[in-house]
Amino acid sequence: MLFLLNDIVTEIEAPEMRLLIREAVFGGDVQGLRPREAMELARGRLQALHDRGQVPDQTMVDDLAALIIAKTGANAALFPVHDGRVAEARLTILPEAILAAVRTRFAEGRGSDTSAFWTRAA
Repeated sequence: MLFLLNDIVTEIEAPEMRLLIREAVFGGDVQGLRPREAMELARGRLQALHDRGQVPDQTMVDDLAALIIAKTGANAALFPVHDGRVAEARLTILPEAILAAVRTRFAEGRGSDTSAFWTRAA
């Protein structure tokens, strides 16, 4: 399943399995998390990175994508940053074809302005 986290497209084969395997990364039992708790966990991880001036690496993107997919069913999440704070996420389900097109554009080095997707999804 393709997943869009802010402006990063990744592919997650088995989200629930990844959560089981990577559970320790999240600091405990993620199976019992409610969707809101899972989203707050993801927001907190992104905030910690933002505070250090870093961006998520591929492993973290994949871990957060698996968490969000498994807990919400969404295939896209936007965590906007306002005044240095990572805000509550916007979740949506985008057609797989759109996500594939975004991934292809990035792979070809052409980039893509994902703000257009988020504007339409709002």
